[in-house]
Amino acid sequence: MREKFLKIKKNLIYFLCGFLLAAFMLPSLPNLSINLFSQDQKIIALSQNLNRENINSPLGINLNGIAYWSSQQPFLDYFKSSRQWITQCAKADPDCRGEWNTKEEELLDLDENGWVKSLPSPEDSPEYTRVSTVFMKGTKGIPNQFVGGKYIVLYEGEGKISYGLSAKQDEAASTPGRDVIDVDASKSNGILITILETDPNKTGNYIKNIRVIKAENESLYRSGGIFNPEFIEKINKFRSLRFMDWMGTNHSQQKEWKDRPTPDMATYTLKGVPLEVMVALANQVQADPWFNMPHMATDEYMANFAQSVKKSLDPNLNVYVEFSNEVWNWNFQQTHYALKQGQKRWGEDKGDAFRQWYGMRSAQMCEIWKGTFGNEKGRVVCVMGAHTNAKGSETKVLDCPYWVAEGNKPCYQHGIDAYAITGYFSGALGQPENASTVESWLKDRDEGMKKAFKQLRKGGLLPDDRDSLMDNYEKFVYHSNIAKERGLQLVAYEGGQHIVGRKDVVNNEKLTNFFIEINRHPQMYELYTQLFKDWKEVGGTMFMHFVDVGKPTKWGSWGALEYVDQSESPKYSALMDFITQNSCWWEGC
Repeated sequence: MREKFLKIKKNLIYFLCGFLLAAFMLPSLPNLSINLFSQDQKIIALSQNLNRENINSPLGINLNGIAYWSSQQPFLDYFKSSRQWITQCAKADPDCRGEWNTKEEELLDLDENGWVKSLPSPEDSPEYTRVSTVFMKGTKGIPNQFVGGKYIVLYEGEGKISYGLSAKQDEAASTPGRDVIDVDASKSNGILITILETDPNKTGNYIKNIRVIKAENESLYRSGGIFNPEFIEKINKFRSLRFMDWMGTNHSQQKEWKDRPTPDMATYTLKGVPLEVMVALANQVQADPWFNMPHMATDEYMANFAQSVKKSLDPNLNVYVEFSNEVWNWNFQQTHYALKQGQKRWGEDKGDAFRQWYGMRSAQMCEIWKGTFGNEKGRVVCVMGAHTNAKGSETKVLDCPYWVAEGNKPCYQHGIDAYAITGYFSGALGQPENASTVESWLKDRDEGMKKAFKQLRKGGLLPDDRDSLMDNYEKFVYHSNIAKERGLQLVAYEGGQHIVGRKDVVNNEKLTNFFIEINRHPQMYELYTQLFKDWKEVGGTMFMHFVDVGKPTKWGSWGALEYVDQSESPKYSALMDFITQNSCWWEGC
């Protein structure tokens, strides 16, 4: 469909260009030529936005969450990734203990977008007299996480701002409302911005709308740009962008539409990235967005969300929509909420109520979205997820007999298009039962690395022996059959390597370093390539890697790239090469 659209658009552009040439050659038609030129510019601009690099891509990407320590750096304005305000005081203030954080956030005088309207004086009862925030916070031992050099700080209002940690103000180059700072990238402690005074004349003109932009990107930002060009380049070949972490889906407190995040918010790390920004990214990259509805969202919230997407998303794009994320994972509040709601509806003795309530809400969500899109409902791809490793549990979600007993059709028959599982492999290297064995491999690093990759491919070397690529293939076959039986697409909502310490192993520094080394090893390219080949062979459709950019830590090495300026890695190269060598293979792609 996309190729046909591009062909028609290309022919239209050629026709208009030819017509323009004729128009300019006819003096009697000057006004016509001007009007057509204006229209032609619009068409060419739209054509330039069409991304030919991902039009046949079989892979999508999960975007890492927005955080002050993230190396993803997706926005031109780095302040959007800043942490919440830290309340502080000066050592010279009465009763100030010189703490980094007085933890008085609940006393902050904030406007609707999170900007500080006033600060207490030293004589007031709160201990804090200033506020600070940090972003671009690095991790020791990992080079090139952030780019140093000159940055521009734009702001509105009256007051006094200071800079610290890796940043130093160039006072000679600074003017009111536009400061220039020098950032030392060799330091990993980030940029500190402190508001020392705000609205000193008590006129309501407090410091707000702080933006921090690389000096070379200031003109791009002022012309309306939103996203870091380096970030766009790294995600440009992916067919779809899953915004689960950008939306703060896990543990989300979103419920009412009026409480959603908006573009003017000071930072996107607290409530998530606004819908308008996510749609803008999808439009710019020409990638299908994948949205996750909050587990407490009202029907009105979902209908308004769908209506906004319908109005603003490029009509050439589809949209994937999923209810929450992993509503089977007890680490997430949404699973506990689903159990409570399900048992309230069907009985306290129903231990599987959380799965069936999730299935019901997924069905209701799908009907809301497709109803909102009306005659364009074919653009909406409704996703229903399953617990990949809990074979058999998916029937509770798909068929939802409790809801069926109320007179409804099975949940998957309410417009659901795709059945979603994970595509992770880990070889169980991080399981506590395997820790001593894996640690013994470190005595001979080269031989230990060979054993690790053998375990990842086929298993057989560890007491707790699971989650190899071979195991994954068997799971793919099982779930492919489940999808086929119900006429659904099989998609992978997340996937890739899952090598991370579990329980106490997370604090084993030797194993953490070994796991990071495995992720950086050239053989990871081969494992990723095999993973995608296996997925294609069993009839899977779009595969969403987890995630795009992220620093390796004891909590995992999830990023295909470790920092946004990194040019390549074994994992990222495998993703790019598979996209280049494999056009999407499923019907309608």
